[in-house]
Amino acid sequence: MGRLKRTSQIVIADGHLLFRRGLRSLLEAESDLEVAGEAGDAAEAEAKISALWPGETAPGSWNPCALVMDVALLQNGGAQTVFAIRQRYPGLSILFLAQEDTPEALKDAIEAGGRGYMLKGSPAAQLVAGIRQVSFSDEKNPRGLSRIVPDLRALAAPNEPQPRNTVLTSREQEVMRLLAEGRTVREVAAELSLSVKTVEAHKLNLMRKLDIHNRASLVEYASQQGWLVTQLAS
Repeated sequence: MGRLKRTSQIVIADGHLLFRRGLRSLLEAESDLEVAGEAGDAAEAEAKISALWPGETAPGSWNPCALVMDVALLQNGGAQTVFAIRQRYPGLSILFLAQEDTPEALKDAIEAGGRGYMLKGSPAAQLVAGIRQVSFSDEKNPRGLSRIVPDLRALAAPNEPQPRNTVLTSREQEVMRLLAEGRTVREVAAELSLSVKTVEAHKLNLMRKLDIHNRASLVEYASQQGWLVTQLAS
């Protein structure tokens, strides 16, 4: 007899009933994904999750599960509720969905401890693939998460600005150098074989780490570090 296939339990949290039902129908067609509950806001999501996993037993890699949540629900106290969920269930992966691709939405998703971030308008197959990867991935086994969605947990950084002498990773240096050279986020993503969302997350972290808020300051910093090659006129 073959080994039983693992199934991930999904809780969908979105203020729009039609979107929830549509996503539910999409996921129920997958043999390894099970919609365990729906919620219209963050508080209802917390109640659904608590009912599914009562007591001290928290979801973990042995019981893959995920909360798929509209990033807009983080407003009006929703972020505090999500923090409480993460504290009680540290093994629960959270995928945030956004109606529009904005720096603010990405920032909110990172600060809320999301595992990944996608657009609601993503192709159905890509959305299902992203939910599957977020559900079955963990810190030790990310399973190529950034190919579809950025690994926000790995890219997360403290909110407080860091000193300008903060050590950057080699990947962050690559991203900063290319951005400072005038490349677009999409061009950087293509050159480094990363998703656009991952580059956006790197860019956000760089700005936060170095307390840089515009491209001129970014170019100045990269030049000071010797990462830019000055091209002299012939």
